Amino acid sequence: MNELYPPESQRLDFIGHLDELRRRIMIVLGCFLIMVVFLFSQGYALMALLEAPARGFIKDFIFIDPTEAFAAYFKVVLLAALTAVFPVVLYELWAFLAPALARSTRKVILGWLCLALVCFYGGGAFAYAVLLPAAINFLLGFGVGIARPEITISAYISFASIVLLAGGCVFQIPVVLAILTEAGLLDSHKLAVSRKYAILVLVVVAAIISPTQDFFNLALFSAPMIALYEIGIFLSWLVGRRKNKNRGTG
Repeated sequence: MNELYPPESQRLDFIGHLDELRRRIMIVLGCFLIMVVFLFSQGYALMALLEAPARGFIKDFIFIDPTEAFAAYFKVVLLAALTAVFPVVLYELWAFLAPALARSTRKVILGWLCLALVCFYGGGAFAYAVLLPAAINFLLGFGVGIARPEITISAYISFASIVLLAGGCVFQIPVVLAILTEAGLLDSHKLAVSRKYAILVLVVVAAIISPTQDFFNLALFSAPMIALYEIGIFLSWLVGRRKNKNRGTG
């Protein structure tokens, strides 16, 4: 085998893969920078969109540093650009992996990546419409009688960005579990048996990614994650059923 595929050939093949990976990363970065430039002129509209969930709770935002408003403006543009190029990230990942996959496997992985795209935007929308207003309402209500809220625009943008990105990432849980089942690393039975340990881990993760560590926000983040884990078990069961059926017909 070594004579048919000598070390030098293996090294060149490895370098070729690294070059291909570097090229695809550069494409993603290039698209990201293009989106930043394109969206920079839309910053005020993007700011208004991101501030909308808080408008019923926060009358006016403030800034206490001369550069804070500009920094917040730029953060919103970066967040919007990152969200916009996520399909490019998935495509370049697919294009990098596809040559090494069998034709039947390519279709399956492509389907999961499309679902990952839907889940990312669905999770962001859920965080925007549900998690963000609920978290702000609770936190500001909790502070009544303690201090008068004067929320800086930079603090709010950072808070909202964490919530939205966390929502998009957390909604990937079912897809990740399904892909791991597809790879033969997991199955629905293992996931079901490990449910109590998984819930503990998810609660810990929710405590880490939650902008604040109060019980309300912990529940607000952990409950959807636990529900998504259950969906992941169901998808894993569907994947296992299909694989068993294919073995039977094969």
